[in-house]
Amino acid sequence: MQNEHVSIVMCTYNGEKYLCEQMDSLLRQTYPVDEIIVQDDGSTDATMAILKAYAASHPEVKVFSNTSGRGVNNNFFSALRRASSDYIAICDQDDLWEPDKIEKQMAAIGDHLLCTCRTKPFSSDGSAVRYDARVPNYNLPRMLYSSIAGHTMLINRRLLDMIPDQAAVGKLYYDVFLALAASANNSIVLVNEVLVHHRRYEGAATYSSADKHNSPSLGNGFYTLWWSLRHYSEIRPYLHDYFQRRYRLLMGIKAKGETYEDVTAMAALEGRSGLTNMLQLCLYHIKYRHHLFYTEGRGLVNYLRSALYCIMQVYSYRNLLPK
Repeated sequence: MQNEHVSIVMCTYNGEKYLCEQMDSLLRQTYPVDEIIVQDDGSTDATMAILKAYAASHPEVKVFSNTSGRGVNNNFFSALRRASSDYIAICDQDDLWEPDKIEKQMAAIGDHLLCTCRTKPFSSDGSAVRYDARVPNYNLPRMLYSSIAGHTMLINRRLLDMIPDQAAVGKLYYDVFLALAASANNSIVLVNEVLVHHRRYEGAATYSSADKHNSPSLGNGFYTLWWSLRHYSEIRPYLHDYFQRRYRLLMGIKAKGETYEDVTAMAALEGRSGLTNMLQLCLYHIKYRHHLFYTEGRGLVNYLRSALYCIMQVYSYRNLLPK
């Protein structure tokens, strides 16, 4: 697909420390990029000066600045709409791209709406990182409870027209909108190579310290169940609101098929209380037990895990609790 046009979209905010490294990695792409759109959200450091210097020497770099802070979501949605190409690659201000990232994703995307790739965390300041080398799955039951990192995405711009208005859905990150819409249309492809090096450091917008209980093991499974039982009633009200937003998003996507209808029903059940609703949700989890988790699994352990998932998932959403 060497003749197809590609835009890169990056949003910035006080990114002076690592911005040059990322900009250089974008300009080294082996696939010809039509434009690099950078939209700043009111930086108070040297970010805008750096961007203007790049724009002065590289005509494909187009710099925009918001008159007032919009936040991550509104900034990205606005910037994505500025792209003029049929394909759009999304970029963070502080990562590093492999030179052939766009080339390999364009070769893979075909008729799909979204192409993702491997992203590997690294630290330049001693922050803890953890890399999961398992091959993930991106089917719709999994995407109800997860997402795809925006900085790995190359999308067909048609995807932007398939997502509902953000105001009608409520607060969800932009990459959740894109991942759910593409997955609901069964239109995601993975380049199973590390094409993005994701910088982890204190102060990054998405930084959280590595959690030793996230790695797959029997002991961590028991810990997750214990923690979830202990905090279930405390976190559940926040989960109701969270999944009501995902339900509204799914309804707005308006896809077709049994899996889409089932996952939409699962989202609705997650937004309700009561034992009957929980039991219905449990049956859905068992039905989709081969596709519900990070990797597709089989066997007794996977069956038990899916049966208990209504409770165990609470641990994954502990950050919803007010600090």
